[in-house]
Amino acid sequence: MPPSSSTFADAHATAKSSALNPNYLAPEDAYYHGSPAEAALSARKRKERVHNASHRRKGHYKKLLWFKQPFPDNYTDEKTFLDHLQRNPRMEPYEFWSLMANSTVIVQHVASVAIFCCSFTAIFQERVSPSSVVSWASFCTFMAWLLWDYWMGQEESEVAQSKAKVKDVQDEVPSTSLSASSIEPQSSQTNELTFASSSDTPTHQSPYIDPNSSLSPKNQQRLATAKSALLIYAALLGLSPILKSLTKSTTSDSIWAISTWLLCMNVAFFDYGTSNGSHLPASISTNSALMASTVLASRLPSTTHVFSLTLFSIEIFGLFPIFRRQLRAKSWYGHLALTIFLVTTAGGALFATLTGGHRGAWIAGIILGSLVTFLCMGSCCWWLISLQKYKNELHGPWDPARPVIRRRWD
Repeated sequence: MPPSSSTFADAHATAKSSALNPNYLAPEDAYYHGSPAEAALSARKRKERVHNASHRRKGHYKKLLWFKQPFPDNYTDEKTFLDHLQRNPRMEPYEFWSLMANSTVIVQHVASVAIFCCSFTAIFQERVSPSSVVSWASFCTFMAWLLWDYWMGQEESEVAQSKAKVKDVQDEVPSTSLSASSIEPQSSQTNELTFASSSDTPTHQSPYIDPNSSLSPKNQQRLATAKSALLIYAALLGLSPILKSLTKSTTSDSIWAISTWLLCMNVAFFDYGTSNGSHLPASISTNSALMASTVLASRLPSTTHVFSLTLFSIEIFGLFPIFRRQLRAKSWYGHLALTIFLVTTAGGALFATLTGGHRGAWIAGIILGSLVTFLCMGSCCWWLISLQKYKNELHGPWDPARPVIRRRWD
């Protein structure tokens, strides 16, 4: 009769208990043919091995794989697992006034968009002459270009001076008479000057410089800028009749909705950083603003209005952001003064446009707009600071799991 499953289970339990407890006989004892003394000695050794293993298991666990430990591979030491746990180790607490200073970039751009909208409303309602708007904008653009050209000249002179210093140091270093110990400090100084000159290189380098021309590179750059301005001016004069009739078959409600969404895209996708590289392409913001000005200009009555508004949009959305970024890099007080000017102008123009008033409404708008802007900046900064307490980034001695996504399997 074959043995039942209960018989096998009892035998397995007996073997397991004998393996764990040295007082019981092990299965190999039934086949051991030695003397009783040798059998007792083997039982004693087995008991010592179990005792030593239990002591080793109570020892300190080390996260090392190059030596054998009495722990399984997936063992987790509950006592020391959370000893090196760190919460938000790289978090830098925000400061209120630094956030206020950084938010001025956003305030400047939003104020510029508000000034453009108020200018269009004033031109559309025939409160302001379009020629006066574009004349003042062109004058401010020309003054900003003069200041920008002065800054570029300063950067080029600094680079030229640093290159001259590097050349002088290289000429002073003799080639054969000095030993290696005396040459080494001067060579390190030369490397430092070379690094400084490379880091001070201006970010704007004109591609229109002709080495065979009789004009200096600076004058060539100025001439190229003047040619570009005249080309834009002539192109807008030729395209103004076409832009005026561009959306003749579209209702005004659709134009207002499209322009609103495009200006919101301009604010959302604008590059508010200080560096040249941006996560999102700046062309999205610029193109959406120019498209909004194009569809808005098609609602104006004459080609002069269309030309003025389109040129004003190019100046305020295409050229003005470049000047603002350069001004912030050069002078913080100038950046702050420009922010105050834009906020007061946008507040006064917006309040005068909404109420239909003149001087009194303008003054009230300046005061209310400044207060509302300052309160919004402060509340947003405090809100951002309060959100830091919810940041919970854990770091520890374990290796983070980083999945590798393969495009194809070989």
